[in-house]
Amino acid sequence: MKIGIMQPYFLPYLGYFQLMAHVDIWVIFDQVQFIDKGWVNRNRILHPDESKQWQFITVPLSKRGQFDYINTLSIHNDAKWKKQIRGKFDCWRKKAPYFKASMELLDECLALETDSLGDLLAHSLATTNQYLGISTPLVVQSKENMPIDSVEHAGQWALEIAKHYGADEYINPCGGAAIFRQQEFDENSIQLKFLRPELKAYSQRRNQFVPGLSIIDVLMWNSIEEVQRMLSDDFKICSQNEVLSE
Repeated sequence: MKIGIMQPYFLPYLGYFQLMAHVDIWVIFDQVQFIDKGWVNRNRILHPDESKQWQFITVPLSKRGQFDYINTLSIHNDAKWKKQIRGKFDCWRKKAPYFKASMELLDECLALETDSLGDLLAHSLATTNQYLGISTPLVVQSKENMPIDSVEHAGQWALEIAKHYGADEYINPCGGAAIFRQQEFDENSIQLKFLRPELKAYSQRRNQFVPGLSIIDVLMWNSIEEVQRMLSDDFKICSQNEVLSE
């Protein structure tokens, strides 16, 4: 069984969903410290001004402590943040060929009435998965009461969770390769692998392609069939040695 474990991100980029589609179970790792200015409560979409390339869409947060976990964070729902996010896409209404369908998906992702950031993120990931035809089960780590005690280093979280589910293969994005110790996975008969996305250019009706944007941007410009092809074809699976030697 292949397992993937990552923090929940807000409408993440294509590579996140490539990994989700490639594994047999996905653990939403939300009982971990929130990092400011990351991808948990914000992402990037195309900017109408080509000189600026992209702009942020953000879920505003209520007052929080420096070391709060993702699953404990609250959304600042007094602000009209959903309308503001939706408004940032309006400039593409007449240009993006799949604008209507992608905005309907966006509305569904934001439809959950909740103050919990964790619940909103889990809902939006599940909603997007269903739209993309990804059948991988999603498990929210903080709600599973996993019998995992303290770990000695960051790379052991994935190892312990993989052991808990009886996985024999753990796949991670290439960016986190250095935190894992290959020997620990070998000793537990778990293959350690890494997924490297190949973010090929698609038409954004502008001179310069901007890669790595939110999945909503990908869906605005590509048919669902083409996006599903990207999910299954446009990546490589590598070993830790291959990643670290680059």
